[in-house]
Amino acid sequence: MPYQCQPSSANGGSSTCNQKNYGYYDSTIATGSHFRKGCKLTSSHHDFRIIDAIPEEQRKTTLLIVNLRDPASRAVSHYHMLKRHGDPGALNTSGVVEYFTTDPLGVSISRNRMTRVLAGEFCCKDGAPAHYTGAAMYKRALARLDDFCVVGLTSRVQDTMLYVLHTLGLPTDKPPKNLHYHNNAKKYQPTEPEVLKQLSNFNALDVDLYAAARVRFTEQMSALGKAGDDNEAAGGGEGIAEGSEKVIDTSR
Repeated sequence: MPYQCQPSSANGGSSTCNQKNYGYYDSTIATGSHFRKGCKLTSSHHDFRIIDAIPEEQRKTTLLIVNLRDPASRAVSHYHMLKRHGDPGALNTSGVVEYFTTDPLGVSISRNRMTRVLAGEFCCKDGAPAHYTGAAMYKRALARLDDFCVVGLTSRVQDTMLYVLHTLGLPTDKPPKNLHYHNNAKKYQPTEPEVLKQLSNFNALDVDLYAAARVRFTEQMSALGKAGDDNEAAGGGEGIAEGSEKVIDTSR
């Protein structure tokens, strides 16, 4: 499988960035040999260009799944993950807001990440600079939600997997087991309303995209006779300050 995708930055980057990944797309995915090896499941942290590389015949028989997360909670969780792994950038800043809004590397890996992933503009290529905002990029990302058979929420991972079973025509009377859902998904969330507000404002496109994903998720849950509320986005996860209100403005 391709290597971990390296994000592009506003200043561009090396022309050889992700060269092995794009070489794999051309030589193995686009030719179909990736699938002829008996591959049953392909999972990646790449942008939409890896899906664009799938041949039409394979696309017809491939179940595409995407999982989204509340942008502010995602940023906080990612920041703590970087600190656990000793990332210098995360360790040398005063907090998650400073790192993901002022540090060039932090911005490149976090700002409107999901919008850039679905738009196919996250993984750096040929040294081209990244676009962090823009109506055209958001419109493309929003339209591509419809390319996925399943739009899941990380805060509702079990229900997401139930819908996968439903899509495959498998029984859904028992909840999936052994999902190994990382508790950090609920442990690390914005604890202060101002942190939530700043991260949400800096990731406004992702906030809007996540709102659209929640609509899709609610529709999927209705097919299972379940409610589609997302506790994480509604401020119901662990770590939210008592008495704090949800600050994300999804009307933008």
